Amino acid sequence: MNRNKNFLTSQGETVSRTAFGGWAIGGEYWGPQEHKDSVRAIHMALKLGVNHFDTAPVYGKGRSEQLIGQQLKKVREHCLIATKAFYTDPETLQKSFETSLKRLLTDYIDIFYIHWPLSGRDMRPGMEVLEKLRTQGRIRSIGVSNFSLNQIRMVQEAGTVDIYQGGYNILWPRLEEKILPFCRDQNIEFIPYGVLAQGILTERGIEKLQQTHKGFRHKMILYRQEMHAQLLPLLKQIKDVCSRRGWSVENCVTAYTIEQTVSPSVLLGVRNRTQAESNFNLPGGPLPEEIRQVLQNCRLKVNSFIPDAENMFDHKS
Repeated sequence: MNRNKNFLTSQGETVSRTAFGGWAIGGEYWGPQEHKDSVRAIHMALKLGVNHFDTAPVYGKGRSEQLIGQQLKKVREHCLIATKAFYTDPETLQKSFETSLKRLLTDYIDIFYIHWPLSGRDMRPGMEVLEKLRTQGRIRSIGVSNFSLNQIRMVQEAGTVDIYQGGYNILWPRLEEKILPFCRDQNIEFIPYGVLAQGILTERGIEKLQQTHKGFRHKMILYRQEMHAQLLPLLKQIKDVCSRRGWSVENCVTAYTIEQTVSPSVLLGVRNRTQAESNFNLPGGPLPEEIRQVLQNCRLKVNSFIPDAENMFDHKS
C-alpha cells in the first residue's frame, strides 16, 4: 500500500486507511463548534485506530491545529500529522510552517502541503524552502493540494512531490482524467478529500441536497439547484442498495473510494463523537459486489453532466 516509507509514523506504524479531516472542528465555515465535541471526535477516531490527522492554519484561524496538537500530544509519535500553507512567497511560507509547529506542539510535520496554488506565480522558491526543511528533518513528506498538472510539474523542478491531495468522490471523479494517472506514473501518493461530498453521500444526503442552502454548501458545484434532478435518482439508488445489504452510505462510499483510488488514506471530516464512530468504524470484509456495481455506474454517469471545472468548488487559483 505504501510506496513511500514516509507514510509510516515515527514508530514504524502504517498509516490508517481513513484519516481525520480537521476542517470542520475549526468552526467558522462550518458554523459554531463546541470544544467538547471536537475533543470527543478526536479521541473516538484514535479509539477506532485512526492515526492520520489532517489540518491547516486556515481551519478556524489555527483552532483546528491547536486542538489536534493538544489532543495528540501524548501519542504524537504514533500519529501522522499533516498541515498546509497557502503560497505567497518563501518567507511567508517559512513563517506559516513555524507557526503550525507551535500550534501542533511538535518539532516535525509528517506531511506539509502547499495549499491552493496561485496561477502565474513561480512556486519553485517555496518548494526549495520545504526541501530545506525536509533535509533538516522538520518535514517528512512534501505534498501539493489542488494543483494543476502544470503546477505540479513546476514545483517538481525544485524538489520531490510525495503526495497529492485533491477533491474526489464518486459524484466528482474529474481527477481520474489527468491527475490520478500522472500520480501513478510519478509515484506520487493520492489523498482524496471531499469523499462524502460535504454530506451528499451520506444517509441523509437526499435531504441535505434538497435543503435551501444559504450557508457554505452552496459554494460547491454539486449543491447547485441545476444539479438536483440528475443527482437525486443516483442518490436514491445508492441508498437503496446500501440499505438492502446492511451497509451505511458513508461506509460503502468510503470503502469504494479506497478501492478505486488505491489511496493509502482517505480524508473524512467529522464534528463530533457520533460522526467519528459512524465514519471511521468501517465494516470488515470486502464491499459487496452489488453495492460496488451501483457506485461504479453512478461514477460513470456523472461524467456526462457534471461541469468541466478544475475542482468541485469551481475555485479559480
